[in-house]
Amino acid sequence: MKDKSENNPIELIFHNIHDHGTDIGDMWMAEIEKRSGGKVVFTTTIGDDPNLLKAADVVRDVPASTELYPLLNLVQIPLMFPNSTVGSKVISQLYEEFPELHRELNDVKVAGIGIGAQMAIFSSIAYKKILTLEDLVGARIRSISIMDDVFKVLGAIPRHVGWFDMGKQLKSGELDAALLGIIPAYMFKLADDAAPYCTITGEKSITMHPMRIYMKWDTWNRLPDRIRDVVDGIGPSGANCWYAVQNGNDSDSHLVEALEYFRQKGEIISITADELAGWERIIQPVIDSILDEYESKGLPARIFINRMRELAVKYS
Repeated sequence: MKDKSENNPIELIFHNIHDHGTDIGDMWMAEIEKRSGGKVVFTTTIGDDPNLLKAADVVRDVPASTELYPLLNLVQIPLMFPNSTVGSKVISQLYEEFPELHRELNDVKVAGIGIGAQMAIFSSIAYKKILTLEDLVGARIRSISIMDDVFKVLGAIPRHVGWFDMGKQLKSGELDAALLGIIPAYMFKLADDAAPYCTITGEKSITMHPMRIYMKWDTWNRLPDRIRDVVDGIGPSGANCWYAVQNGNDSDSHLVEALEYFRQKGEIISITADELAGWERIIQPVIDSILDEYESKGLPARIFINRMRELAVKYS
């Protein structure tokens, strides 16, 4: 962070670990610059580079870590949210209501928290279209930690694969399918020659990632009070805060183009309601087990999940 004099703007470095094909980072920076009257300006970097991350003042990331953020990780429970517009309001409201969530995220100064766009299962040309539970059995699928046991009970074989390796492994046959956001799948052009079959789970996304903009405490503590007030004025607390609303709208608007790409280049497959009800029955014991584990550690997991469901209905 640079602030040479009262007359010069504060210069901050904004680092986007992965380009998720949305504009919310740029929108957030523009809003801070506008509300501060030009007293804050940003330069941007991008990439999964520890040196760039170390140099940054502000970071946009996917804080999906079971170990660091167990309550936040529950946001990724399957079949919870219909879209980012709803999910982003829910998670910002939970951040306001649950001090436990606030505390576990307090390793950094959270400036905005929301949810990415709809996710799907993408199956390769060499594998097959996934329409039923039987089509998942034996599939080697790119997964995330909270979904590993879900996929296992559905008969699939979860794999953890690097962000930029998914397309290569789907094309080479090392992977059969991948759990991935539809927008990044569009950015990777998976339907061109790797995985054209996009399986969605009806009205609710199979899972959704939390997304965050945070500021390092060292940077935050050096900011003048007037600039801190600007940052806090747009997020992250409450369903109607600027960040929750804009993040949801931004993600869902970009989803339209991504879905059209798969309609044109591949195929979108929607699991039927009856088929999906079978999936839900099978995975419920896995979800119960996750909640039991969290409760045994003193976390209000069931209260948190129940409130999440209430809010999802409220904002839908």
